[in-house]
Amino acid sequence: MTLGKVYMKIEMEQVSSFRQKMTVVVPAEQVDKEVNRAYSTLQKSVRLRGFRPGKAPLSILQRYFKTQVEEDVVSTLVQDSYIKALDEYQISPVSAPIIEKGVLEKGKDFSYTASFEIKPAIVVQGYTGLALEKEKVQVTEADIEEQLKKLQNTHATLKTVEGRATQPGDCVVIDYEGTVEGRPLSANPIKDHLLEIASDSFLPGFSENLIGLRPGDKKSFTLQMPEDSERGDLAGKQIDFAVVVKEIKEKIVPPLDDEFARDLGAYQDLADLKQKIRESLLAFKEQQREDRLKDRIVTLLIEKNPFEVPPSLVEQQIQSMLSNTRQRLAAQGVNVENFSQSAEKLSELYREPAEKQVRAALLLEAVAEAEQLTVTEQDLERKYEEIARIINRDPVSVKQTIDRKNLTAQLREEKALAFIISQATITEI
Repeated sequence: MTLGKVYMKIEMEQVSSFRQKMTVVVPAEQVDKEVNRAYSTLQKSVRLRGFRPGKAPLSILQRYFKTQVEEDVVSTLVQDSYIKALDEYQISPVSAPIIEKGVLEKGKDFSYTASFEIKPAIVVQGYTGLALEKEKVQVTEADIEEQLKKLQNTHATLKTVEGRATQPGDCVVIDYEGTVEGRPLSANPIKDHLLEIASDSFLPGFSENLIGLRPGDKKSFTLQMPEDSERGDLAGKQIDFAVVVKEIKEKIVPPLDDEFARDLGAYQDLADLKQKIRESLLAFKEQQREDRLKDRIVTLLIEKNPFEVPPSLVEQQIQSMLSNTRQRLAAQGVNVENFSQSAEKLSELYREPAEKQVRAALLLEAVAEAEQLTVTEQDLERKYEEIARIINRDPVSVKQTIDRKNLTAQLREEKALAFIISQATITEI
C-alpha cells in the first residue's frame, strides 16, 4: 500500500484466534523525507548561540538534536502508517497495539511490528430450533397486598414514643460513627440519623443491633461485610460501630381505603389502585420472564460455541462495571474516596460475569451477521424517543449524551435475540 505516494510493505500474521501481528516496512525514500522535514522544522524554531534564527547548519543540529529528531520521526512514521495499514486491511483492533520499533537510519528502510487483539471470527452454531421453557406469569392477591403495605409504609407518619425499648418496625434517631481498619468510615460522626429497624435498611445487621435499646443507650458492635457487598469499598471488611440512641419513633400507617388511594394520585378508589398495581406487577414479571429467557439463550449459545475471548474486551467490561458501581455508590451518598482500594477485589468478582457478557455480545453479533440483521435510522429514533420518555428528557439531548455506536450494537443484539426466539420452540410451564 502507499504512504502518501510512497509504497510501503505490510505483512499480517495471525498469532491466535484473537491476536494479529503486523509488520510494516516504510521505504527509505519516505524515511529520508520525514527526517529532512523534521530537521527543517527544527531549524526554523531552534535558538542556538552564535547562529541567527533559522541559520543553524544541519551538522550542528544533528550533533545536539539527533536523538530527539529520530524519536519524533519514528513516532510520526508509526502513527501514520499504522492507521493507514489498518484501514487498508479493514482491521479494527479491540486493544491498544504493542509496538516493537526498529532502528531508524537515513537512506535505509524503517520497519516495526505491531501486535494487537481483534474480535475472533465466529461461525455461530445451534442458534435455531432451540427448545426453551418459560414460566407462566401470574399476579396473586398476596403480591398486591405486599405492594399496598409498601405504599402504606412510604406514606406513614412518625410519632415519638416513650417508656419502651426499640422493636422491629420502629424508626430511631441515632448518632453513630464507624471505623474500618482504624480509619473513620466518614469524615465526621453522623448526627441525628433517622433509621428504620428493618433487615434491608442501611448495612446488613446494623439495625438488628439496635433492637431492645432505649433513648440514651449506647452500644458498640462489629459487622463483617460480605465479599460481594454492594458497598464495594467495604467488601470483606470489618466495621466497628459506636451508636447512641436518641429517640424512638413509631410508624403510623394510613388506613387502606378509597381516600388513601385518591391521595396517591390518579386513582378513583382502592379497587382502581389495586387494578393498576396488578397491571404494573404483571408487566414487571413478564419482563423478568423475558430476561430469564434471554439469559438462558445466551447460556446455550456459549455452551454450543466455545471460543477464545480477547482478554482486553473482558478487562474493558470489568472497568465499565467498576465505573457503574462507583457512580451508583456516589449517587447513594457513599464516600468513594477509598473505592480504588477495593476495586481489585471487585475486579475478580466481576471477571466471570464480565466474560459471559463479552461472549454473549460476540455471539449475538455473529448471529446478526449471519442473518444480515441491521439497525435502521428509524430503529435508533424510536429508541431515543423511548429513552427520552423514561428519563423525562428531550430526545435531542438524549442523542447528545448516548453513544450512537454503543446504542446501535445494543439494538442489533436485541434483534439477534428476537430472531432466535422467533425460531425456537417455547413451552410455557
